[in-house]
Amino acid sequence: MKSSDVQRDIVSRHGRAGGDAPVLGRVARMRDADILGQAPRPRHRGGSSGRGHRPATLIWSGVLSLATLIVICLAVSSWLLPQLSRKGAAVAGNAESADSSRRVASRFPSPSRQEALHLVKRALSNRDPIQVRDYFREGGAGSAEILAFLAAVKERDGPAERYEWLSCMDVGGLLMEGVLVVYPGKERMMERLAFLTPDAAGNWKLDFDAFARSVTPSWDKLLGQGAEQGVVRVFVAQDVYYNGPFSDETQWVSYSLGSSDREELLRGYCKVGSEEAAAMERLFTEGQKLSRATLEIRRVKDGGALQFEIVRLVAEDWVVASVPGGDSYK
Repeated sequence: MKSSDVQRDIVSRHGRAGGDAPVLGRVARMRDADILGQAPRPRHRGGSSGRGHRPATLIWSGVLSLATLIVICLAVSSWLLPQLSRKGAAVAGNAESADSSRRVASRFPSPSRQEALHLVKRALSNRDPIQVRDYFREGGAGSAEILAFLAAVKERDGPAERYEWLSCMDVGGLLMEGVLVVYPGKERMMERLAFLTPDAAGNWKLDFDAFARSVTPSWDKLLGQGAEQGVVRVFVAQDVYYNGPFSDETQWVSYSLGSSDREELLRGYCKVGSEEAAAMERLFTEGQKLSRATLEIRRVKDGGALQFEIVRLVAEDWVVASVPGGDSYK
């Protein structure tokens, strides 16, 4: 996946550029004016007017004022900081309580961090076809396909060397646990996301399709052989690329679609004002620059090889809540 377009969207547009001058305010401007052209002030020699003592008086006055200000600031800080800390703790406690309320209202309790890591390790190390169903939510794959995929990943990228618990997640009302699995790879580290979800009995299992980033039909058929329609698991970013049958930006909303399994960057489009466009907007409601999604896409007449219309937002992540002939969970 060529991610230069996506990365540009992630860079903040509000930071000060490296060559920008710092804002020092009125004091700096006054000093610049003195240095760059004002005539020198006359010096007073002798006399008993006392003007020679004024600079020293002003300096000591400034020092005393500064010292007084520091004392006041310290006194205020000694009172204010504990107040802010207690307030922050209260807010965090309220947020935790609110999150706990959502968890209690959920259908099944979440596993702990250690339990989640153990479940993922156990699932990925299993080679017994009889136990695959105990560890995986299979989706459209069978036991043999899952074991073959795990063996291929290990051969290509090496054995998993690190597991990082991400968090509990509620995505579109779907309760999930996330674990990042890191492989050494041949040239660079490779990463996969293991999502745990509960089955109808409350047993947490690893979602195979999300872990494998399954695409139907395969990427080779969709891009290499020009299949007309497919369901893809991709990263999505908002875009402004309009071309061919999607050249009218008043009629279409543009997105970049990328996959870690492909070098190409796809372009996806929704009709302005459509249900699909409204659904896609939800991926960015909290200011995200890049989101995961499962999309149904199709080609349109005269479209480019990498241009697709987004027919449906299947899921707001790579886990699909229900599949034909499979279970549904929330």
